[in-house]
Amino acid sequence: EIDLEQAETVVAQPDSMLSMTGSIQLKAAMGRRGAGKLSGFKSMLGGENFFTAEFSAKKPGQTLTLAPDTYGDILPLPLDHQESFYLTRGSYLANIGECDLQIKYGGIKGVMSKKGLFLLHASGTGTVFCQSYGALIQRDLVAGEKFYVDNRFVVAFTDTIEYQLVKATDTLKDSLFSGEGLVNRYTGPGRLFYQTRAKPSGGWLTQLFQAAF
Repeated sequence: EIDLEQAETVVAQPDSMLSMTGSIQLKAAMGRRGAGKLSGFKSMLGGENFFTAEFSAKKPGQTLTLAPDTYGDILPLPLDHQESFYLTRGSYLANIGECDLQIKYGGIKGVMSKKGLFLLHASGTGTVFCQSYGALIQRDLVAGEKFYVDNRFVVAFTDTIEYQLVKATDTLKDSLFSGEGLVNRYTGPGRLFYQTRAKPSGGWLTQLFQAAF
């Protein structure tokens, strides 16, 4: 639930509005407002919708309630020029304030990390809201500390964290029978947010598309 004063605007994923007061104007836009040259196509590469919904308060004292399409918690990430975040594919829900949102290439490690090749980088000032599947867990990493997470469960992490795709097991047999072939290794310092459940797979064609993008 977001309280808005006059002329304040929330940018959100389409079909995420649960309720709003009577003096909020709703418009559709391509890409995300305040994201520079970020196009609708680039948004799709980051796992987001081609269009976004913009909610603008025409009078003070307005309220907007958002409800994501996933069964999980909502994570607010405050931005203040001191801390920036990477959001994984499908984690973005909405943003308010002067946020700079850019699609970033995740490198070849992104192809095999089950969450796609591209990440959404959030910086500037304001707040970015993430959606999750299940409950959210925060892990604070000190400098040099390593933590392993299956990337299907990762929601967001500070851009001070280094991540690398590594083998979860020592042998091919162990990988095949454990179902944990490749995982991401996150190295601090920084904060890591991950969810307790992973969305069900949409079939091999969906998995192939997600691996490519």
